[in-house]
Amino acid sequence: MNTTFAEEFQLDARNVALSAVFAAAVAVGTLAVSIPVGIGYLNFGEVLIYTAAFLFGPIVGALAGGIGAAAADVYLGFTVFAPVTFLVKGAEGAIVGSLSGASTRSKVIAVAAGAPVMIVGYVAVVAYFEGLPVALASELPIDVLQAVVGLAVALPLSKAVESRIPQLQ
Repeated sequence: MNTTFAEEFQLDARNVALSAVFAAAVAVGTLAVSIPVGIGYLNFGEVLIYTAAFLFGPIVGALAGGIGAAAADVYLGFTVFAPVTFLVKGAEGAIVGSLSGASTRSKVIAVAAGAPVMIVGYVAVVAYFEGLPVALASELPIDVLQAVVGLAVALPLSKAVESRIPQLQ
């Protein structure tokens, strides 16, 4: 999908609607697959953040990631993480949406640039609450795994969705 910079960052009715749908999908995906690990959890929300960002760009990626993942945190009782989640998942979605293009290579590069924001954000928060050794031993591997699995599933998922919705091509 070729867009200009101004079009890519426009908060119009289409982007608001898509953001709402994908925020709900991120929240449901996070809640549906939520595996407790340490003081957090491994979830399926990352797949949907990357899919939203790949298909619809940085605004939808940011809003879907930030709002959807933070809502899931609140629902699951991880309220203390919700503001951090809103920021790091939102930034991650914006970066991935900004850098991803049509090629698989560009999507991999986009996730390689966006995922560290999420990883560093969560490791820093866990280090604050539990100490750096706990953060590095328990949070870091889970966040890296979540990003890798998110990318591995979002790539074919976004291609499948894109091929079935002509307006996206």
